[in-house]
Amino acid sequence: MEILSSINIVTLVMVCLFAVPILSGIIWPLTHDRVRRSFSSLLNSLILLASILLSAWLTRVLLASETALAWLYQLVPDMQGMLEFHAFWVYLGAFLMLTFLIAALLHLLALPFYIFALTPVSNIIATAICSLRGFARRAVSALWKLPKSIWLVLLFTILLNFYTSYFNSPFMSAYASQSAPYQLVRQNVVQPLLSNSTIRNIQVLFSDSFKVAETEVQELAGKYLVRYFNGMTLDEATESNSEIDATAREIVGAETDDRQKAYLIYLWVCENLTYDNEKAVMITQDPSGVSSGAIVAFNTRTGVCFDFACLYVAMCRAVDVKVRFLTGLGYTGTEWGDHAWNQVYVSGEGLWVNVDATFGSSGVSYFDTPHFYLDHKDGIVQGEW
Repeated sequence: MEILSSINIVTLVMVCLFAVPILSGIIWPLTHDRVRRSFSSLLNSLILLASILLSAWLTRVLLASETALAWLYQLVPDMQGMLEFHAFWVYLGAFLMLTFLIAALLHLLALPFYIFALTPVSNIIATAICSLRGFARRAVSALWKLPKSIWLVLLFTILLNFYTSYFNSPFMSAYASQSAPYQLVRQNVVQPLLSNSTIRNIQVLFSDSFKVAETEVQELAGKYLVRYFNGMTLDEATESNSEIDATAREIVGAETDDRQKAYLIYLWVCENLTYDNEKAVMITQDPSGVSSGAIVAFNTRTGVCFDFACLYVAMCRAVDVKVRFLTGLGYTGTEWGDHAWNQVYVSGEGLWVNVDATFGSSGVSYFDTPHFYLDHKDGIVQGEW
């Protein structure tokens, strides 16, 4: 029992997934029929992989498109409410449906290739393998199963990585990290595969992009909690100056509508600030030694999500738009991480709307969009002005 308790289940599963296909090749050597089925299985796997990647991209594009969403709302009147309150399940349903449709289309397109190319090639290879005898045939059969073993291990790692990151499971994440094979495949294959340029351009700070320290201060009236972000209080971080105020007033011009004023400032921040990856790394190491906040972001035209949100607060206050600063979790397609964004109050509509200039700088709209709930959660209002 002690031996079993010391075995990491993740490692055990990965070893079994890798070993079973190879052992099956040794025990049951290849035949003509098995070779043909292997080629067919390889083609099906490639189609499935392509379908998953395409549907994931297409789902995100569709749910980020105002035109597509408007069409969906007309087709399914309850879709807007579903997307707002059940965003993940709507995303998952759309992803599965698109995966099925894309896979069916790719299978149809691949049919001529299967008939006129894959089948003749598989017959030639099957004849050559089946002419071997004894150990040679079993060894070739084991090597033949190697791609399947690698694929199963890779698929398991991707699914486990998705589960631990998207559903934010600290226990499972910590347990999986104790598995050396899982860490090896995740760090050297899965993470580089998922961390492509498209995802990096979303520009959000992950994995403790800023640390929040809580301190209690004794006052005459009693105790109160002061929150520090990147080594400074929120009031200090959102402090403005005459240049920021003048720029904000120039941006909105003669506009009087709260929504339009907030949107014009959002566009300016998205277009004029760039994400500072080096600063993000420095903050994870020691946030107290990093200059942050609205004034720093405005002067340098760079920053992390904290700086984007602080400058947005300062500019909204300058043009009399009620604004909030929120912290929570943001999702990039690979994992959830600490993030900061804003809300603005549209007085004419009597509601607060979500705004994320950091994500918006990637080119995708993040000003009061229904897809906002797909990659933002657990938002906490840290300040309101």
